Amino acid sequence: MAKIRIGFKTFGCKLNQYDTDFLKQVFQDAGYSVPNRGPYDLVVVNTCAVTARSAAKCRQAIRQAARSGAKVLVTGCYSQVAQAELKDLPGVVAVTGVLDRESLVEIARKALSTGETIVEVKPHRAGQPFQETPVREPSLTRAFLKIQEGCDDYCTYCIVPYARGPSRSRSVESILEEARSLVEKGYKEIVLTGTHIGLYGKDLEQGKAADRAGGRNWHKAQDKAGEYAHGEKIDLPLVVRKLTEIDGLIRLRISSLEPHDVTPELIHCLRFPQVCNHLHLPIQSGSDKVLKLMGRRYDVAGFLDIVNQVRKVVPDIGLSADVIVGFPGETEEDFESTLDVISRVKFSRLHVFKFSPRPGTPAYGFPGKVSGKEMERRSKAVIALGKELSLDFHRKLIGREVEVLVEDARARDGKLQGVTRNYVRTWFDGPDELKGRLIAVRAYEASSEGLLCQPVK
Repeated sequence: MAKIRIGFKTFGCKLNQYDTDFLKQVFQDAGYSVPNRGPYDLVVVNTCAVTARSAAKCRQAIRQAARSGAKVLVTGCYSQVAQAELKDLPGVVAVTGVLDRESLVEIARKALSTGETIVEVKPHRAGQPFQETPVREPSLTRAFLKIQEGCDDYCTYCIVPYARGPSRSRSVESILEEARSLVEKGYKEIVLTGTHIGLYGKDLEQGKAADRAGGRNWHKAQDKAGEYAHGEKIDLPLVVRKLTEIDGLIRLRISSLEPHDVTPELIHCLRFPQVCNHLHLPIQSGSDKVLKLMGRRYDVAGFLDIVNQVRKVVPDIGLSADVIVGFPGETEEDFESTLDVISRVKFSRLHVFKFSPRPGTPAYGFPGKVSGKEMERRSKAVIALGKELSLDFHRKLIGREVEVLVEDARARDGKLQGVTRNYVRTWFDGPDELKGRLIAVRAYEASSEGLLCQPVK
């Protein structure tokens, strides 16, 4: 009997890519065929709900898979918060959320054998544990490593806490075990990922305090559960410090952080030679009024102070950011403040989003809507400024020798490509033997997108 051919389509963040890698190996272990190309019997669409546009792309991918003749299993954030919008789309045989991902194999088997449309989206609950989904063979050159899931901040515009649930942390020992395995397999860079990794350990510390208050032996109980229990505060800096002690780990990258998560202890970790000199800090707006409406937990002065403290430790650090334009109530003065702050920080890269009202979030009903035409104008202005700043940052690297991790996929023009430690994309000529290796290159031409380089012999 021929194996069922299964394909995967992933939308959204690095965390979703990690989850898809886990699902691929679960289906492979169950005897499914996971080829790189179709045709497929079943397509798993791992969805994103962060904007209306991302949700629309997910629906489009579902319809496209159905037109190819495949059955579709929908999972991820979008299905967690809007299962009713997805279950009746053409080709859909199952809809699941973000919990109990290992159960997708059985759900797929049942749906394909019975012909029934199965909807199994489990709700989040307070105190739910972190669910282990270790990945043996990451699909990208840089290995993502999930350390946390969920968010407790509830910014007024964001659907993610409703989709991903409350913050829950993976045990330190489990993180280290997967990291050691990745290093042994030859991965040169590990990227720490999660929904809100700055919250890492908060739930574990709360559990520790509760057990102590109740007179229970936390050390013994948590050791049995595989938690790290040696008297140290369980937080992101602890994880970073322990990972840098792994022999053979060359590059460790910290993915997106909320600005208020950048503590002195974490800034100190940037001194470690393994930790890449790049941080992604979503500023979202340069107006204190708008930040307050957004429910953000910092103001402009606080953000600028964090940047100054970081640059005292790592002067050449790459700082990228997310920016939202057209938030309800954002005036022209607020927008000009955003442009001013962006210019003062001199970000190395910007990701610009037009405000997308998400049903179920407080901002969905906020007054002071900004017109689509005005949002487009503001978006183009921020993108243009971002390109200027990126070009300025890249020009400073011309003539310098920089280390890059060569990726497996070549660029469209056939050149090899990779990223520097401060997250600048580079392109250069070279043989396939360089793929997956760390090499030195020298930049000779800059653009807003990155650097043209020559390998250094």
